[in-house]
Amino acid sequence: MNGFDRREFLGLALSASISRNVMGQDASVGGVNQTDYDAADATTLAQWVSRGDVSPPELLAEAVKRLRKVNPQLNLLSQDHIELALAASRKDLPQGPYTGVPFLLKDLGSQMRGTITSSGSALHANTIANKDSEIVRRFKKAGLVIFGKTNTPEFGLALTTEGQFLGDCLNPWNLSHSTGGSSGGSAAAVAAGVIPMAHGTDGGGSIRVPAAFCGLLGLKPTRGLTPGSRGSGMSVGHVVTRSVRDSALMLEALAGYQPGAPYGLGLPTSGFFNAVLQEPPQLKIALNLSEPDVKIDPEVHDAVMKAAKMLETLGHSVEEAAPGTNYERLNEVQNTLIATNTTSWLNAVVRARGFDITAEELEPMTHMIRREGALYSGADVAGALGLMQQFGLELAQFHNHFDVILQPVSATPAPKLGAITYREGDDLASYTGRFKAVSAFTHLYNMTGQPSIAVPFETSQSGLPIGIMLSAAMGNDAGLLSVAAQLERANPWRHRRPSIWSGT
Repeated sequence: MNGFDRREFLGLALSASISRNVMGQDASVGGVNQTDYDAADATTLAQWVSRGDVSPPELLAEAVKRLRKVNPQLNLLSQDHIELALAASRKDLPQGPYTGVPFLLKDLGSQMRGTITSSGSALHANTIANKDSEIVRRFKKAGLVIFGKTNTPEFGLALTTEGQFLGDCLNPWNLSHSTGGSSGGSAAAVAAGVIPMAHGTDGGGSIRVPAAFCGLLGLKPTRGLTPGSRGSGMSVGHVVTRSVRDSALMLEALAGYQPGAPYGLGLPTSGFFNAVLQEPPQLKIALNLSEPDVKIDPEVHDAVMKAAKMLETLGHSVEEAAPGTNYERLNEVQNTLIATNTTSWLNAVVRARGFDITAEELEPMTHMIRREGALYSGADVAGALGLMQQFGLELAQFHNHFDVILQPVSATPAPKLGAITYREGDDLASYTGRFKAVSAFTHLYNMTGQPSIAVPFETSQSGLPIGIMLSAAMGNDAGLLSVAAQLERANPWRHRRPSIWSGT
């Protein structure tokens, strides 16, 4: 099924689900004031449910109504689980911090029992999970009502949510621009007001870049703090949100070592929500605009400088400093690990099913990465892992002198659709070089494992959001959330609305 046909199918299925179930008499939307929902974050919605002001089926009906309104324009939905969600919302939900709050999973990096996770690929179009991933289990334990999965590029191998199988996801701020990737569908859903919080994963910027392009908050937690980190540990899971406290409270529910995991043992697992309620101590902040050496859009540069001045006004010390990272090697390491991991995974699929992958089952981008990944040796991979660890040691030493690093999330606001996608004739270097010129800053912290957060800050003259990025030492997620909350109070952003908005 190609992208257009799939979008048409999902639109019809969604409409049928709404008319058949969600809009039934026992799921009246009478208890939800749309204007209040527009302004609410997920924590507020949970408070409404706890007080009995609204029921979980009513909240679900509101979210689905909003999804129906904007999905034909944005193509943010990948999988429809509305009937499952309605059944869950009518039962006794787990009592957690987000009981009854509607939620969307990213269609990559997790499985929910009895549903498809396509990973944005025709290869997995019919792969049904027989159990929940640990992160999904924790989302459910938190009381969330999962009613679908969001659009993502094939296997998360693009920094924009554009693809042949699921179709392109469009940015609600400007439909001709990218949402970023690979959590673009989730970011579009939150930015357009469908829900206040959605699942994302970040293996090179895939939470932070969509958050910045769509005017949201996006935390990449410390490696291993949330379940799912494996292999090189570059990818971690969390959420995109409209408020800092939602990110912090969700981290309280997700944090904790997953038995048997290669990362995460001994990390702090609480204190995140309390941190956002308190003013942070005076911090020493490194303003780093010199590494990597890329051309930064003047409006992005000005936003970061304005953030630096604001942080100084808030009592922090800010000075220009850079850790001296060798970005040529960094980019080589990331390409080596991503390409070889992709090749290894796809070869395992071939072994399991007993026949090779066809041209139609993968996009040309992924075929290219698989071919290039096969060219690396075991020694290449071992060397890349060693350098990745060295980057972490270098940044740890830098944090002996600085608490936080301030940078752009990306060198530009959201680029136009097609600007950073795969092109015929690309090799790994040309393909990744094109999107790393835009998102040059995020992937270092996937290498080092540090927490890093995208904070909404400005709007460009063309009406696109601009975010700034703060990064801290390993395990200091609470401190990072605290300073992000301080900026949220000093420079509020939740009142900003994109041109495509699902509410009033």
